[in-house]
Amino acid sequence: MILVVDDDHQVRATIGRALTELGYRVREAGSGPDALAVIAEERPQLVILDYLMPGMDGAEVAREIADLDPDLPVVFSTGHGALRALRDAAGEGASVLQKPFTLAELDALLARMLGATRRLPTGV
Repeated sequence: MILVVDDDHQVRATIGRALTELGYRVREAGSGPDALAVIAEERPQLVILDYLMPGMDGAEVAREIADLDPDLPVVFSTGHGALRALRDAAGEGASVLQKPFTLAELDALLARMLGATRRLPTGV
């Protein structure tokens, strides 16, 4: 299961549909506290986490996730404008998926992060 965390319902739904198309089971959360509740119920394979969210930002949520499960992979999803702030808060080594991204970019990232075989044909 992949957990998608984004305060924008349309963004969450779009990423969720893309992941489903790639063959993953998806859960969604609209906030940091909701994401932590999902993780307490069921450990995901990976978390795709929006950086700019009201309340808890992505860096705060990622720190909480690391306290719960330091081995759980987290990928930040953000637009170009927030990239510097994300790097400042989460570190240069943070995994980032820049919005907007293609299905092929998402597929490649998941293959790299999860060690999974690619699900899309090359060139898509």
